[in-house]
Amino acid sequence: MPLSDIRHQGAAQRLIQRALRSHRMPHAFIFAGPGGVGRELFAQRLAKILLCHNTSDKNAAESTIDGWSESVLDACGTCESCRLMAVDSNPDYHPIYRELHRDHPNTEVRNRKSLGLSIDVIRHFVNDQVGAKPVMGRAKVFVVRAAETMSIGAQNALLKTLEEPPATTSIILITPSANALLETTRSRCQLVTFGMLPTPYIADELQSRFAGNPNQLTADHAEWYAQRAAGSLGDAIRMHEDGLIECDERVRAILNSRSSDGITPAAKAMIQDAANLGEKFRQRDPEITDTEAQRRGLKAMLMLMSMCLREGLHKAAIDENASRRPSARAITDAIRSIATTERQIDLNASVQLCVESFLIRLRRALSA
Repeated sequence: MPLSDIRHQGAAQRLIQRALRSHRMPHAFIFAGPGGVGRELFAQRLAKILLCHNTSDKNAAESTIDGWSESVLDACGTCESCRLMAVDSNPDYHPIYRELHRDHPNTEVRNRKSLGLSIDVIRHFVNDQVGAKPVMGRAKVFVVRAAETMSIGAQNALLKTLEEPPATTSIILITPSANALLETTRSRCQLVTFGMLPTPYIADELQSRFAGNPNQLTADHAEWYAQRAAGSLGDAIRMHEDGLIECDERVRAILNSRSSDGITPAAKAMIQDAANLGEKFRQRDPEITDTEAQRRGLKAMLMLMSMCLREGLHKAAIDENASRRPSARAITDAIRSIATTERQIDLNASVQLCVESFLIRLRRALSA
C-alpha cells in the first residue's frame, strides 16, 4: 500500500506531501491522534519514501487524498530499500518500543519489567544509533511508538538528538496527544494530527479483513464493533478478537437484574469474566501482571456497561413509552457509579469489594 492510499487522513497527507515536494522535510515529527487510525502505518509508509532510492511522482488521479489535486510523491516499491521495507528487514528503519529493553546489552536492564519507554532504551536504541552512517546509504528513520510513555528522563535524553540530528536522520514520535509530551519535546518537532475514522469505513474494513476467516463477522456484528470503536479501526479489531460482543450479552443481563439478592455470586461471575478478558490482554502484553490484566478486563466490562446505559439514556429521552424504562436520572446515577468504580480500581482497591459495592449501587439506582 502506498502512502497516498491511507484513507481518511487528508490533513496529514497534505502536510507531508507539501513537505516532500518542497524538499524541506522537518527532521522530527509528532504524529498525534487516537490509536488505531493509521498513525504507525502512515509512519512506516513515510519512512519507506524517505529511505527509497528512486522515489516516484504519481498522477493525482492515482491517489485517494482528500482535497489534493497535484501529483503525489511515493516510494518506487522496487529498489532494494523498498524490498527490505516490505519484509520488515530494512536496517535503516528503527521502530522503537518499550519491549526493546529485552534486547539491551545490559543484563540488569534486560531483566527489568517495563511499562514504558525507559531512558536506557532511548539512549541505546536511539541516541547511540543516530550518529552511525545509514547502512543503505540514503537515510535513517526512527519511529517511537507510544512516545507518551517515555519517562521524563528518557525525553530529556532525547532532546539533543531531536534538536541536532544528522541531516540524514528523521525521528517520528507517535502519541495519542502531543500534550502528553514535555513542552521541550513538542517544541522540537513538527506536529501532524490524525483524526477518527468514519464508522461505515470501519465496519466495511472489519468485514473485509476477516472475510473467509474462522473469526469472520456478520454485517450486524461489524456495525456493532464499528459504532463502539470511537473512530478507531484498531480498537474495533481488538474488540472483535476479544469477543466483546459476547461480553455485552452478559453485561446487559447484569443491568437488567433488579434483585438485591445474590450480589456476591454476581460479583464473582463478573470478576471471572474480567479475568477471562484480562488473559487476552495479557497475551498481547506479557509485561503486565495477572492483577493488572484482570483490572483492565474489569474496566473493559464497565466500559460496555456505560455504553449500554448511554443507549438507554438516549432512548429515555426520545421514547414516549419511557415510563416503562429506568428514568434518565436513574441511568445518569448508574453511569456515575461506573465512573466511581473505575477510580477505585485505579487506586488498587480490592476488586471483590469494588464490584460488590458497584452492583449494590447500580441496582439501587436502576430500581429507583
